[in-house]
Order: sequence, then C-alpha cells, then structure tokens
Amino acid sequence: MKAFICQICGHIEFHEAAETCPVCTAPKEKFVNNNNIFKESEEKSPEASIKHIPAIVVEKKCGLIPEAGCVDIHVRIGETLHPMEEKHFIQFIDCYIDDKYAARAQLSANGVNPATAFHLKVETGKVTIVENCNIHGYWKTEVAL
Repeated sequence: MKAFICQICGHIEFHEAAETCPVCTAPKEKFVNNNNIFKESEEKSPEASIKHIPAIVVEKKCGLIPEAGCVDIHVRIGETLHPMEEKHFIQFIDCYIDDKYAARAQLSANGVNPATAFHLKVETGKVTIVENCNIHGYWKTEVAL
C-alpha cells in the first residue's frame, strides 16, 4: 500500500498525497512517499512491537453518544503499555475508516496514558489505527467493523 507522510505534522495519507494535509493544512508538496514506513519501524526495533502495536477494542454500542448509533473504538498502545515519559512517548494516534483519515488524538508525556477512543458514525468498514512514537516511529493495526 502506498503511504505519503506529511513532513510538517507526520500525518499519513494512503494511496495518494492529499492536496492539503487534513491535520496541519500543509500543501501537497510537503508529502513524501514512503511505502515501507511501517516495515522500517519494525525492522529498526523488532523487540519494540509489544509496546507499539495498537490494540483495538470495538464496542458496537456507543457509550457516549447512544442516540447517534455510533461505534466506539477504544485504542491502547501496546500489549505491554507504552511508556509516556518526557524522552519517550506516543505523539499521536490517528484513526482511518476505509483508508481515509477520520481523526487524531494528539498526546504528550504530561499525565496521560497512551490510549484514546474514537466514536465513529459508521457501522461497517475497515478501521486502521496508526500511532507514532517519538523514538520508534510508526505502527498500525487494522480491524473490520
């Protein structure tokens, strides 16, 4: 799969670069093609997968917005919880629906766990979660709704 990375904010577009980045509004010229971005992270740090691969829990019944009929996606980074320290932390967690960007949870090392939830308006499709560690790079997981 083709992956285009925004050199300003780190956002990834699949298949082709966006005209403008949906996260930081950078122009298309700021995207760089790297189809091996996930493979590179794993090869660079194979022992790190236990702390980096996003774990996804799909809740078909939305707990926060039940009147909208949404699906909750709970995301935790790492089977062994990823550290959130000043020198080593998860910078962001992005959610994609059928390879299209949907939302970002921006994180810092200041008092949060490497986890988030997305409340999707769709009930079917493929959900991809991409996370970025400031040291170990990009990691992803996919799940079908």
